Amino acid sequence: MSIITFWNNSKKGNIGQTSSLAAVATLMAVEHNYKILLISTEAGDIGLDKAYGVSENSAMKFLGLKEVKFNSGIEGVMKLANSGKLTPTLVGNFTKIVLKGRLEVIAGKKEIAEDENEKFDFNDYPDVIKIANKYYDMVFVDLEKGLETNLARRILEASNLIVCNMEQKIEEVEKIVDLQKQEKLLSGRNIIYLLNKYEKNSKYNAKNIVRSSRMKRELYTVPYDLMYSDALQDGILDQWMLNPKIRKATMEEEHGFFISELNKFCEGIIYKLQELHALG
Repeated sequence: MSIITFWNNSKKGNIGQTSSLAAVATLMAVEHNYKILLISTEAGDIGLDKAYGVSENSAMKFLGLKEVKFNSGIEGVMKLANSGKLTPTLVGNFTKIVLKGRLEVIAGKKEIAEDENEKFDFNDYPDVIKIANKYYDMVFVDLEKGLETNLARRILEASNLIVCNMEQKIEEVEKIVDLQKQEKLLSGRNIIYLLNKYEKNSKYNAKNIVRSSRMKRELYTVPYDLMYSDALQDGILDQWMLNPKIRKATMEEEHGFFISELNKFCEGIIYKLQELHALG
């Protein structure tokens, strides 16, 4: 049972972290016998919800309801956590089942208006993640960028594996190398590195970045794939990934490189977790 946190230190954001997390978690759920939970910590970020068609607003409109407060998703989980009643098995009562027995997602937290009467302490996020980790084989956390908040640091500290997400730029890789010298939190064995929205034909491909930078470690990649991006936006990511023509595509076929690199990343995560477990 492992907590796998996707994190980045980009100043501009929107570097493809959520897209990569959704891709690898979905493929891992489809191809491997793991029970996986996906969770986002950033307020107002509905990237994971949207990828799998999780939309409470549309359901509320259909039912003729104007507003439902804290009764589902992460807010429902937090209500139990704040009252000390949350157990591992209860987490599943607040998830969207994407693939039965394989993949579930918790709707992310919404922006909370100042005039709302009921408030929850979202500093309980690390505790919720640890509790969920007792029930799921893997908990993938889509963490807000940066290290400025105590919450981000606590989640990284609780993580078995940290996926450091980067843009395909030498200067961004160098910034991470410098940051690791300052931050003990990012200098452990439990870090792997990922280039998002990867373009293999770029002069700055993964091999050249490793050769030209001080990052002398393997860089995994999730290539940019237009149809995958469309499926993400349409909320049919799971359906797209379940298509055997896509999932089994060879390097000579469309989507072949995307799937090949994604499989390497899956295997890299599994191998790293096994290595960390063996080291104790």
